[in-house]
Amino acid sequence: MIEQLQLTTNIKDDITYYLRNYCYGKDNAVSKESLARRFDISTRELRKLKREIVLVDGIPIGATTRGYYFPANDNEIMQIAAYYESLHMKSLAMWKKYLSIIERKDWRKLV
Repeated sequence: MIEQLQLTTNIKDDITYYLRNYCYGKDNAVSKESLARRFDISTRELRKLKREIVLVDGIPIGATTRGYYFPANDNEIMQIAAYYESLHMKSLAMWKKYLSIIERKDWRKLV
């Protein structure tokens, strides 16, 4: 039987509570779709709220291809940080490439 959650008026608190108590650790991740359905929101809204929970409230939320989870230990938080660092480096490389394309001035002739 699935436990009925007592929701508050703050959906961010409810999502955080749910992840902390039911999705503790990477192995217990819940899919974005399932989590969004549970809180009757879109996956887009869920992504926005997850971002706010991390950036504004300072609460760690992990994400894998399997879904969202509350990190169980420092190692899982370090894995999350490493992922964002690699993502940043890839974005930085793309940014630099676009700057070099603009500097060439002949980019329209490439096609």
